[in-house]
Amino acid sequence: MLSKEDNDILTQTGQGTPMGDLVRRFWVPALLASEVAEADGAPKRFRLMGEDLIAFRNTDGKVGILEEACPHRRSSLALGVNAENGVRCLYHGWKFGIDGECLDTPAEPPGASMVGRVRAKSYPVREVAGVIWTYMGPAEHEPVFPDFEWMHYPEGHCVPFKVLEDCNYAQAVEGTIDSAHAGVLHRESPWGHPAKYEHEKDLSPKLEVEYTKYGLRYGAVRNLVDEGKLHARVTEVVMPFFTLIPPDGAGVRKNRRMANAFVPRDDESTWHIQWFFDDTTPIDVEYRIKEGGHYVDENFRKLRNIDNWYLQDRQMMKTTNMSGIEGILMQDHAVSETQGRILDRTKEHLGGSDVAVVAWRRQMIRAARNFAKDGTTPSVLGADVPWSKIRAATVRFPDSSNWKAEVPLHPEAAAT
Repeated sequence: MLSKEDNDILTQTGQGTPMGDLVRRFWVPALLASEVAEADGAPKRFRLMGEDLIAFRNTDGKVGILEEACPHRRSSLALGVNAENGVRCLYHGWKFGIDGECLDTPAEPPGASMVGRVRAKSYPVREVAGVIWTYMGPAEHEPVFPDFEWMHYPEGHCVPFKVLEDCNYAQAVEGTIDSAHAGVLHRESPWGHPAKYEHEKDLSPKLEVEYTKYGLRYGAVRNLVDEGKLHARVTEVVMPFFTLIPPDGAGVRKNRRMANAFVPRDDESTWHIQWFFDDTTPIDVEYRIKEGGHYVDENFRKLRNIDNWYLQDRQMMKTTNMSGIEGILMQDHAVSETQGRILDRTKEHLGGSDVAVVAWRRQMIRAARNFAKDGTTPSVLGADVPWSKIRAATVRFPDSSNWKAEVPLHPEAAAT
């Protein structure tokens, strides 16, 4: 369990909080590029780390992110006209470029000094791997961009998805760094029926954590009794909220990998952005949507959600799967969201399966405390992280070996 003070540090991401100020030092995914696909199209309203923002694609095809409130009289710029390389406020016509510069004030007297002097709050943008990214920290501390290998895959081999998760980002992250739950929550047969997969046959994997320059990674090691070997799923956890999930090593998911980003929308909701990627074959988008249960409305809220209890089917629990909930993503969100909007970690009773969760919590809290104390930033924000070498993996190996030997850490990624 955590103390209330530590839980607050971990979960609070607004401006001026230790974690909020630290996370603002990272490049973060903000929204899908498809949400602002049209040049001179309607501005997109969205919320990120408690801030109300708009994104728009200008006449030249470049994307800008601005504070939603116009700096003149604070009306919403989302109502405005997006044309001629700027968004123009409906109230008095003040116009702003993608960098926040005031370009025109038609309702002001000739010679008024607002143009070139007044600025809308803006954030820098990068458009990478189908996603609009932004940096919300001080300009002088802009970090190196996290240039993962899959960001350079051919079109169709890396596909982004987005869904709203109705809980704090931290418990969303923790749901993906807990390999022990896979054999229960995602069990593809009713409880008590014969298990289908390795992770269902051995429900208590041995979890081992290795700290890295970018965060940590861990191996979930299971016994393959039938083969006389060991099986490990090696998950990468990249600060502050990225998780890289290994492939299954068989079937349609043989080489397909997944990356998650759990970006705080505010302290009680999260933008869950996923990339599915495979360097051997294009992603089957329809299969992926069905597999995850990834059906959402125009605001990216799940059609199966906490309000309709995820349409859980008790009969299905007796005949088909453990959860009675359709879709792997829906199952994950159900258990995270029903922990409460912000999980009270003072009431937990942790076990051996929570080793990686505890390690991530401690790492994040320590980093936030150090940053608040003296401005020290974690090594992941440095220029020498081998981004292209961070890769989750699934391996089988004899008991004379170990997962770290089978999936060696790149030397430049070793913890400093």
